[in-house]
Amino acid sequence: MTENLLIKNLKKYFGYESFRPGQEEIINNILDGKDVLGVLPTGGGKSICYQLPALIMDGITLVISPLISLMKDQVDALNENGISASFINSSMTSDEYKNALSQISRGRIKLLYISPERLENNFFMDFIKTLNINFLAIDEAHCISQWGHDFRPAYKLIPNIYDALGDISVAAFTATATKEVRDDIIKNLDLKNPFVKVTGFDRENLSYIVEKPNDKLKFLKNFLRDHNNESGIIYASTRKKVDEVYKSLKKIGIDVAKYHAGLAEKTRIKNQDDFIYDRKKVIVATNAFGMGIDKSNVRFVIHYNMPKDMESYYQEAGRAGRDGEDAECILLYNAQDIIINKFLINQSNNPAFKRYQLEKLQIIINYVNTSNCLRGFILDYFGSQSMDFCDNCSNCLSDTKKTDATIDSQKILSCIYRLDQRYGSKTIVDCLKGSQNKNAREKKLSEISTYGIMKSNDEKYIKELIGSLIADGYIRVSGGQYPILKLTEKSKDVLFEDEKVFVIENKKDPVKEKERISRSIDPRDYDDKLFNHLKKVRLDLSKDRNIPPFIIFSDASLKEMATIKPQSEEVFLEVKGVGDKKLIQYGDIFIAEISEFLAANN
Repeated sequence: MTENLLIKNLKKYFGYESFRPGQEEIINNILDGKDVLGVLPTGGGKSICYQLPALIMDGITLVISPLISLMKDQVDALNENGISASFINSSMTSDEYKNALSQISRGRIKLLYISPERLENNFFMDFIKTLNINFLAIDEAHCISQWGHDFRPAYKLIPNIYDALGDISVAAFTATATKEVRDDIIKNLDLKNPFVKVTGFDRENLSYIVEKPNDKLKFLKNFLRDHNNESGIIYASTRKKVDEVYKSLKKIGIDVAKYHAGLAEKTRIKNQDDFIYDRKKVIVATNAFGMGIDKSNVRFVIHYNMPKDMESYYQEAGRAGRDGEDAECILLYNAQDIIINKFLINQSNNPAFKRYQLEKLQIIINYVNTSNCLRGFILDYFGSQSMDFCDNCSNCLSDTKKTDATIDSQKILSCIYRLDQRYGSKTIVDCLKGSQNKNAREKKLSEISTYGIMKSNDEKYIKELIGSLIADGYIRVSGGQYPILKLTEKSKDVLFEDEKVFVIENKKDPVKEKERISRSIDPRDYDDKLFNHLKKVRLDLSKDRNIPPFIIFSDASLKEMATIKPQSEEVFLEVKGVGDKKLIQYGDIFIAEISEFLAANN
């Protein structure tokens, strides 16, 4: 397949003139009939990797997707781009189902979306045997791995249909997959010598922020007041916490929705739609509000509680800024979050899985406690090229004072050593503080040489310093439910004064700091009033067409319109995200609105 043809179709249907990293390689391997595993960051253009070859190849592409809402958004977006797509799922009426089958049978559909559970339906399996399936695309492929954060048993059914589909290739995609999970995907999907492309996990437009406020709710209220016209998601760990945060925000007049599994299905659907269709700017939700959210103009994601693992955090935080525009990912943390997560993990009856989840939890604990670059921490975890300084996370952005904590660190490390590396942080703190409690008496801590050497230090300070030492690799946590602190090779560098340890103090508000910096270095000079006007035009159109506003045009496309101010079809077609179909469908409307706005404001 020539590059010119790919670029031509990319612009015609999707409105882009060049590929993102990795897309073209993946597409060419699919067109060559090879099995593929593509790991692209959230918002990195996974869908185009299978949608574009589906257009070029004869027959139908079968897409396995985990959620009804995700299928609907994908199909709506494809139809808006002039691509014939459909889905089959449990939300359809009998007439809708029959009509879909008829359209598929007549060869009028290029992409067909189904859930993995549909593979259990004998009628459907007999039906697809009659079709010309060109290849199988599997979205959110990490769901097949027991080590993934969204394990879905039905994904295990997928290899059973290969014989029914004939000799076709399989293309699997995910945004969050460690090396362990990638290997598990290849094994469980029975991919044959697959082309594996990992494009990296860095989302440069996302600002990663960790906050440890004394009052989370106060922080949240202040943030939302300062971002009252922006769309965002607030994640909480439990239904009870979602309800609590929702009521508090409603009380101060914030127009907010909520979502969790305890709500009636109709209520959940309504609340989700209110958010997606911009009727509500903010939604408070548990992680049940998950993969099905493909809303591109989410400007912030706030984790009110610490998530259970890094994969979940990356996936959920990655729902911000999918349009490529700047967005903030804020994690609010206190020690209670650890207790809640351990309680939830301990509900499992599988000892091996429980131990694995506790190890995963420790990694996210390390993340919130590290004094190093947060982006670098994430990239390092996923095996991507790391960095020491990103200039776009709270640790790198904040105007901070670094205090030498080497001597205190030596005291902690020495205490762990003197206690034969047999105890957890509670016992270490008791020893350093010179505690006389029951635990100290039973373990005879007063006989240890490090007993009471940090008596004058605040207990919170000692705990936070232990957390930082763990996060930065000077202490290793061993064990699951009852963690034990052990020294590492790096410990020696501190103990023998070859290496200094610094802690961060006196942080400025990184959110406001980020806003200041963004405004000062933003190279775009778009007309903010025109941008807001075009958002209103988009919203009215979305109501008329009953589709989410971001499916018509992303915020990024509207900002480009507000920058170049197109007043002809030729110039309008230069806007990213404007393909042939959208030019025909919306070009006259937006060109007229831009022209009228400029005339009225000159």
